[in-house]
Amino acid sequence: MPRWIVWVLNRSGSTTATSVIPYQHRPYVTFWCALEDVNEENGTVYLLPHSRAGTREVVEHASEAGSNDKVGYHGDDAGIPVVLSAGGIAVFSSTTFHRSGPNGTDTMRPVLVAQFSPEPILNPDGNPRHWAVPFLKDGRRVACE
Repeated sequence: MPRWIVWVLNRSGSTTATSVIPYQHRPYVTFWCALEDVNEENGTVYLLPHSRAGTREVVEHASEAGSNDKVGYHGDDAGIPVVLSAGGIAVFSSTTFHRSGPNGTDTMRPVLVAQFSPEPILNPDGNPRHWAVPFLKDGRRVACE
């Protein structure tokens, strides 16, 4: 079975876009890489540990009225802000509740997001999401061949 990598460049720190996959899928791992210093002021990612969320399962998300956001957690715990220097990386499972805070600065907050999945994650039209590329198949590298 191929392993897939998805690359996404998130520059704004906006909370108006969503990348929730709209169908059942296997969990994947996200590498959230800070290209510049990230903090609460410029819209870092917040993580809610499984122990505080009360689950390790994939939870159904619903559209939030008035936005493009999808929400799966309805508690009061805001999570832990990930404060990183440029070059720092936060690694978390797709089963970890996460969100971006608003960017309260007048500059972009660039991060590079790489996601590793045991199966292709597709758009509704059947094409791979973002820039998905298989990189392993049956334990052998297939990317860049």
